[in-house]
Amino acid sequence: MAPFRTIRRVGMLAAALGVGALLAPLGTAAAPDGASPRPDRDPVTWDPASLAAVYQPAPGFYTYAPSVVRDGDTEWIWSCHNDQSRVIEDHIYLTKRVDGVVTETRSVLHAAPAPAWDSFHTCDPSVVAGRFQYGGTRYSYAMFYLGNDVDASAHNQVGVAFATHPDGPWVKYPEPIVTSERTDQWGAGQPTAVALTGNSGRVLLAYTRGDTSTRAYASVVDLTHVERLRVSPPVLLPTDGLTGADGAPDYLNGFDLALDRAGQDVVVVREQHPYPTDNPWWIGPSVQVARLSLKDLLAGTGTWQPLGDLDRALTGFTRNHNAGLVRTWHGRLADARGVEVVFTSSCSSLPTIDDPDWSQATCDTLYSYDLWSITGRWAARG
Repeated sequence: MAPFRTIRRVGMLAAALGVGALLAPLGTAAAPDGASPRPDRDPVTWDPASLAAVYQPAPGFYTYAPSVVRDGDTEWIWSCHNDQSRVIEDHIYLTKRVDGVVTETRSVLHAAPAPAWDSFHTCDPSVVAGRFQYGGTRYSYAMFYLGNDVDASAHNQVGVAFATHPDGPWVKYPEPIVTSERTDQWGAGQPTAVALTGNSGRVLLAYTRGDTSTRAYASVVDLTHVERLRVSPPVLLPTDGLTGADGAPDYLNGFDLALDRAGQDVVVVREQHPYPTDNPWWIGPSVQVARLSLKDLLAGTGTWQPLGDLDRALTGFTRNHNAGLVRTWHGRLADARGVEVVFTSSCSSLPTIDDPDWSQATCDTLYSYDLWSITGRWAARG
C-alpha cells in the first residue's frame, strides 16, 4: 500500500482550524438549504403512519447503510449492495426514487483490481456536495466509502471518490485517507461527511474505528485541491448521554451524521447495543437519534441529548439497523420540521451465538436486508 505522502496533517480540529472560524460561516452556508434558527425542542415524536418501504431488492440481494439526499421530488440513495445473487461482495449502488417510486438502481462504485487497498468490498457510502479540484477537473460531489482487500470484515479503510454529477461516473482517489495497518482487525470505516463551509472543499468526516475497542472519531478534510489534501488529526467523539436498547450507557459506532438547518447542532442516527444473542447477533435491534452541538463535537466534549429510539415496538421489525438520515446535498437535515430516517430491516431466528447450529435457521438473514423510512417531528417547547 502506498504511503500517505500527499497528505499533510494539520492542527487539532477546533484549535488549529479555529472553532470560531468554523462556526461563523455555517449559518451562511446553510442559508441555501432554507436555514432558520432552531428553537429548543423536545425529543422527536415519531409518526407511525409514516413508516414506509423505500427499496426492496430482488431475492438473493441485500441493501443496507444508506446515504440519502432529497432534492425536490427526487431521492438519491447510495447503499451497500451485492451485485450478483447470493454473492457477498459489496458494491455501492445508487437507487433513485422520484415521488416515492424507484426509477433506477445500479452499481456506481465497485472494487478495484488487486492489489488495490479496496480490491474486495466497497461499502458504507456518504455523499456530500462541494468544490473539489482533482486531476485538472473541478468536481461537485465527493463520496466517502469503506473499502477493503480481503474476503472478511477486516482491514477496512476509508477512501474518497469524486463526480461532476451525482449519477457518476465516480473517480477514485487512489489511496485511503483514513488508514488501518492491521489485517487481523476490523479497521476504520462507516464514514459520514458534511460540508463545513457551504460549497467549498472543507468537509467534516466522522467514522468508526475498531481494533482493541470500538470508538468514533472525526477529522476535518480539506479537499479543495485534492493532490494537496489535508486531514486534521482525529478527535475522539464523546459518548456521554448515549443510551443502549437496555437503557445503559452506550458507545458510538455505525452512525450517520447531519447538521441541523441552522448549522449549529449535529444530529446522528446510531446503532444501539447490546447486540442480541439470536441470529443475526452482529447487528443491533434498534437505532437512536441524538443531538450534540457542533462546537462540542469539534472539541470532543459535551453530552449527547437522545431524541428518540427506533425499535421493534415502533416498526414491527426485530432488527432496525444501519440507518441514514435524509439530508440535503451539503449534509443538513432535509426537513426543517423534524428528522426522517431511512433504516435497514432484517428478520431474526435461531440459532443463537451460544449454539450456532445453522440447521435451525428460518431467517435468511443478510438477504432479508431492505430499506424503510419513518419520520419524526420536532416539538417546540412552551
